Amino acid sequence: MVHKKYCPPLICLNPGVQFFIRTKYEKPPAVKIHKNTLTLPDRGVIALDRISSLNKAVNTESDYVIMISPGVRETTHSTKILSMASDLINFGFSNIYVMNYRGSCSIPLMSKQMSHACDGYNDITAGVEELMRSYPGKKILLIGACVGGQCVVDYLASPHATHTPAVVGGVIHSCIWELSKKNFNVSSGINYHLFNKLFVKDVVSRVFKYSTDTERKLREEWFSECGVDQEELKKVKTIWEFEEYVFSRVYGWSGAEDYYNRVSPSKKIHQVSKPLIWINARDDFLAPFKDFDLDVIEKNPHVVLWSTASGGHVSFVETLFPVTSYLSRAVPECAQLLCQFVQQTNGEEEGY
Repeated sequence: MVHKKYCPPLICLNPGVQFFIRTKYEKPPAVKIHKNTLTLPDRGVIALDRISSLNKAVNTESDYVIMISPGVRETTHSTKILSMASDLINFGFSNIYVMNYRGSCSIPLMSKQMSHACDGYNDITAGVEELMRSYPGKKILLIGACVGGQCVVDYLASPHATHTPAVVGGVIHSCIWELSKKNFNVSSGINYHLFNKLFVKDVVSRVFKYSTDTERKLREEWFSECGVDQEELKKVKTIWEFEEYVFSRVYGWSGAEDYYNRVSPSKKIHQVSKPLIWINARDDFLAPFKDFDLDVIEKNPHVVLWSTASGGHVSFVETLFPVTSYLSRAVPECAQLLCQFVQQTNGEEEGY
């Protein structure tokens, strides 16, 4: 599938070290960001930005539009996302968009929904329909990382994806198979410091970010409706606590476990009816490979799971000077493979 196998540097055999090195030392590529906003039916606003190369000769027109659904802490401006977009452009994809989360990219959270919850499906649907209007006749390919991959699975398992010929499929990586309390209720150790702590700080800051009295009053109304105490919210330390205390009340669920049961890819994968390539490292500390049910995946002819022995979480560090990721080659080549498969089967795929 990919022309060169993954061989990480010896120092990167530890998944935590991988995550730290890539997050800290990878340099962003030189690309151009075209800002664009999309207003959603529930008054929510997201940044649906386009990324292009600074070299106009590289921006040749292609038959595909790619929409990237990033990890929950990532945005258009994140190095990982910019690198992915740059790599896709180098592989011949010219129309690259990033569907950012609500409350990010300096856009206030204008609705109580946040798109890394169940409404990720609704946000991707809105993004797909916007791209269909902007690029009539072109095919749309979805790419997701971590929670963004969860949203892609949720969408590809939906009737909208099934009945939308323009959507050809998706490529995701570092996505959790079975969301559970054991993954997210971690208050110490490497998982807490590398993920839980940063996630909670980022998401809580979005909830409290507002610049006008109207936005402040709107936020207070949400808190009142959902029964969320602002001072208690500030004390939340783990992802599980946030989803137990906030998400469950916003959406009317019985708790975080109810939420996990509704949105876990393991509950949706059998409904995916478009080609999906899923890349995960077997040493991913946030998405344990032992949780994957290979029998369930094998029963769906539209899904391919590609696992590597190492790679960590959203890392796959390949070189150190400079820091580069194996995903720079793997994701674009998988996207090319998926597009070729769709062309060969004229969109009437029956599995790989």
